[in-house]
Amino acid sequence: METWGYVILIAGAIVIGLVAQYALRQRFGYEWVATAIGAGVGGFVASEYGLGGLGKWGTAYYGLHIFPALIGGLVVAAIVEAVIYFAVRQPTRAES
Repeated sequence: METWGYVILIAGAIVIGLVAQYALRQRFGYEWVATAIGAGVGGFVASEYGLGGLGKWGTAYYGLHIFPALIGGLVVAAIVEAVIYFAVRQPTRAES
């Protein structure tokens, strides 16, 4: 993957993290960072190694296979969000 492929991957991961932060009920302030890291790792693995049989199909920009990276990023981001949802408890009014 070339440099611009990494830039596209990082930008996409940040967008997925921010959308998850504002679309879902947030547990803590920087939850989007964990989601973005998960989306980035999932997108990279899916694009480069064919996560779960996704292979290297579809459009590729600068070595980044867009559709496998998008699917892998969304799947891993959903897993990260589920782990955060069940592992981190919501603070009560007395604790805030």
